[in-house]
Amino acid sequence: MLMDTQIAAFRRFNRFYTRELGLLRRNFLGSPWSLGEMRVLYEVWMRPGLLAKEIAEELDLDAAYLSRLISRFEKQDIVRREPSDRDARELHLFLTANGLRQVEETDAVQKSAVSRVLEGLSEDEQVELTSAMQRIETLIETSRQKNVEH
Repeated sequence: MLMDTQIAAFRRFNRFYTRELGLLRRNFLGSPWSLGEMRVLYEVWMRPGLLAKEIAEELDLDAAYLSRLISRFEKQDIVRREPSDRDARELHLFLTANGLRQVEETDAVQKSAVSRVLEGLSEDEQVELTSAMQRIETLIETSRQKNVEH
């Protein structure tokens, strides 16, 4: 019975957070991309030269889906691929100047949205909220590691 209560609470939080982040919206924060697409672009922005296979592993994405997504980004002049010196089959990903501009604009909108949420809280509440987020992350990662070990 306790487990059912915990599962219900976990799912309720997921629904709340999904709505709060706008995960079900077609586009992320008015950008031309979904949240998943933006997440891929964020990885390329933060780590220029990243390999597609690294993104697929880190974000747990299907390689074929990611390949189609990257091809679309390339056609839209958002991402460019460069072959690796080590292995021509490995392609390093970079944002184009156009992609960089668009991703930076979306990042600024996201920072502003988060800022509006935090501004409604006292400094102590901001620390409490972000500490709780870090704790959630730690607990879920610990659970994931335990499940991998078994």
